[in-house]
Amino acid sequence: MAKDVASGYSLLVDVDVGRCGAVYALSQGDSPADVPAGAPALPNSGELLRVNDNGTFSVVADALNLPTSVDVVKDTAFIVALGGEVWKVTGVSGHDHGRGGGCHDGGHGSHHSADQR
Repeated sequence: MAKDVASGYSLLVDVDVGRCGAVYALSQGDSPADVPAGAPALPNSGELLRVNDNGTFSVVADALNLPTSVDVVKDTAFIVALGGEVWKVTGVSGHDHGRGGGCHDGGHGSHHSADQR
């Protein structure tokens, strides 16, 4: 049976699990008003989000241009964009590794920008 883990963001297109079980979601961005289903978001409005324990989101990186997928490896997120670019966001776990065993509860961390090269 499926369980709602988090909700309330537009155009979520991918999800991945990082260090310590932290869940990350990728929002393609803001919807450009009344458009057909499957239409891309507004440019430069995408966000990498961390799912908090209470089902809300914290922004990890923003101003992403039409991101489509994310893969989190240790403390780094690799994001693929609709235009074919691959971006790297480091330090995504923020404070998630501050306690014995490398993890703690809370899901809060720093806000970063993607290295879009």
